[in-house]
Amino acid sequence: MIGALVRQAAHAGLVAEPGFTGKELRWMVQVSGGRYVGVIPLGDGKAGQVFRRAPDLSHPNLMALPKYLGTEQAAHFLADTCGVVTLLPALDRDGNSKTDTKSLTDQAKSETKHLAFVELLRRAGESVPDIQTVYEMLSDDEQMAALQADLIRLGAKPTDKLSFSVNGELLLDKADWHDWWRDFRRQAFGRSEAESGGGMLDLTTGELVTPANTHPKLTKLGVGAIAVGASLIGYDKEAFSSYGLNAGENGAVSEDNAAAYRAALDALLDDAPVLGQMKVAAWFDHREAEGQALVNALVDPSTLPENTQEELDAGEPDDYNASEDEQPLVSSARQQEAVAKQRARKLLTAIRRGEQPDNLTARYFALAISGASGRAMVRDWHTGSLEELAQAVATWFADLAIATPSGRNAKRPKFFSLLLYVQRPKPASTGLDDYLRPIRNLQLPFWRAALEPTAPIPFPVIGKVMEAHKAHVMSGKFSEALAREGAPEEKARIYTRMALLRAYHVRQSRANGGHPMTSSLDSQHPSPAYHCGRLMYLLANVQDAQGGDINAGVVQRYYGAASSTPALVLGRLTRLSQHHLAKISRDKPGLAFTLENEIAQVWTALGANLPRTLSLEEQTLFALGYYQQLAHNSAQRQERAAAKRDETSNNARNAQES
Repeated sequence: MIGALVRQAAHAGLVAEPGFTGKELRWMVQVSGGRYVGVIPLGDGKAGQVFRRAPDLSHPNLMALPKYLGTEQAAHFLADTCGVVTLLPALDRDGNSKTDTKSLTDQAKSETKHLAFVELLRRAGESVPDIQTVYEMLSDDEQMAALQADLIRLGAKPTDKLSFSVNGELLLDKADWHDWWRDFRRQAFGRSEAESGGGMLDLTTGELVTPANTHPKLTKLGVGAIAVGASLIGYDKEAFSSYGLNAGENGAVSEDNAAAYRAALDALLDDAPVLGQMKVAAWFDHREAEGQALVNALVDPSTLPENTQEELDAGEPDDYNASEDEQPLVSSARQQEAVAKQRARKLLTAIRRGEQPDNLTARYFALAISGASGRAMVRDWHTGSLEELAQAVATWFADLAIATPSGRNAKRPKFFSLLLYVQRPKPASTGLDDYLRPIRNLQLPFWRAALEPTAPIPFPVIGKVMEAHKAHVMSGKFSEALAREGAPEEKARIYTRMALLRAYHVRQSRANGGHPMTSSLDSQHPSPAYHCGRLMYLLANVQDAQGGDINAGVVQRYYGAASSTPALVLGRLTRLSQHHLAKISRDKPGLAFTLENEIAQVWTALGANLPRTLSLEEQTLFALGYYQQLAHNSAQRQERAAAKRDETSNNARNAQES
């Protein structure tokens, strides 16, 4: 995994030299003719501007720096916070300096760090004239006061980072300070960053190297990591010296390669999607845009709309297996993204047709990771061909397909929605972290199921879904949501839960060779539990046919008991339905015949006896039978209504023509 990240850093052209990293800055101080002339904001107001080759000090470096400089605190070189560089104070709402204990303590630390920052500039200025100019400007009280006043006027915060431009040139974009910085680090920290020889094998390359003593922290992880970053590789426990090896000798990686894997992973994590409380960083050895479109579709299917049936039937895709050199030339990032999505869709289309794409030599790498205070925890690691990834995406979408009462398949759920909809809706008084805590351990099994078509939907998911589903049905909100005017989010919640139940059984049948679970009504399903669910809906539908709110009452009162002890409940409801059918037949004999015929068909599928009890797994089949019968009947009603409207319209048009 680390080796793959090192190769990705080179493939992406990232800066991967120890002592250098990317930094996001909010302000640029302008110096011209040796004098301060102004400060300008960077970025778009929400995020600052990222400079890819800024000087960097690791945490161990910062700990060692004060002794070398002869200062009380350490500071970064060329780019640091406004509080450190300009002594910008924290202000209250009235624009006055804060005087609480924490603010005063932070201000005192900034003052000592400022001395270290200026000392670094003084030393660098002996070799780099532009840095000497900045040092002299910061040493002038009058210019410092003007700079501080401008930052306050512009609304800068003490924690915002800034750097400098001299005579119109940004110091971080120039290379004249690089050699001085390398020499300074070598003298201050006692290691040659470019050293290529040594006595241990680098775990990422197999070359002989002097291993990095400590590894740089990831700065773009978030999701549980502390603000200063998280270590992917660390050696801070006594057990790491049990074989006479110290720190980084326990897992030899050169400082260059440690910087490379950090640069690659930080770049990936910066744009990585958050799934629950972890991030997924994915990369590809080529066909990157196409592969990323597939990963994005797993996270949010709306980024890659599903092919219509017309597109599936339109003929063979013309370039889904084209080589990288054959991809069309495009002139903008938006066009590149559109082409990548088109190619990803064609690849999925080919797989859905059962065709075998050729020459998909591209490989993907997917790393699921989260923070645990100062550590980065690898949750999952997947690698394979682009074809395998596309097959996994296509299978995931197919397994989650579920028909709606409109007769069409529901929109494919977002990955995070799968987690959210497993349990009951979040109360307004509950924070998101607390709400996710009971299902936090489900995020990884879900992700593995998405990437591995043979992996099961974890059974604990089913237990939570059934608990929430039963409560939803018995509250009456289930029926309300599926009504034509029901809330879209409530409908999506139902469709997602039913999709999960179906996917659970699809995966079970794939592994064990059982009966496949279809996305819509299956009158040939072998499970009595499934047909018990169908019967529950049809019996409630009989009472609903009389008008009023009887159906809601039947479902609310009997659904829970019927799904666990069907023989006790459904037999009684069947007997009661005969009275209702007799009443309906007097006014609507055709409707009564249809209802009675539907019930008879289900009884034929059930056989002579109803099950006495149903296990939790069988209750999921009951829920699917109930829902799919409901969706089927609703779709038929809509079809009949549409046909009647068409007939009326045609008759009216014919009458006018005649």
